[in-house]
Amino acid sequence: MGLYMVSLEHAPERSPGVDMGVRDRVLRMAADLTDTMSRRGCEYRGGWVGKSSHQIWLILDGPDAHAVDDAVIDMGLATSNRAVIYPVISMEEALAGLPMD
Repeated sequence: MGLYMVSLEHAPERSPGVDMGVRDRVLRMAADLTDTMSRRGCEYRGGWVGKSSHQIWLILDGPDAHAVDDAVIDMGLATSNRAVIYPVISMEEALAGLPMD
């Protein structure tokens, strides 16, 4: 398993606070999140929303980027957002990998 940061961005008119179809999809996604993730072998670790910037950031744990991408599609997040997936490690892991002189 590895950590992936999913960065999502949508147009203001596609915001769940404005578009009722998107709002319904987001509410269904939230209700089914655990099941959707587990079907793809992924786990939700956290999420943040920039309301005025129309951005969402998720941290997902998954077997690979393809499984994470499939989970994002299954959640319906790729229909109203531009999605970018980044492999990430914790700050502690990054610091532990620095050579000590």
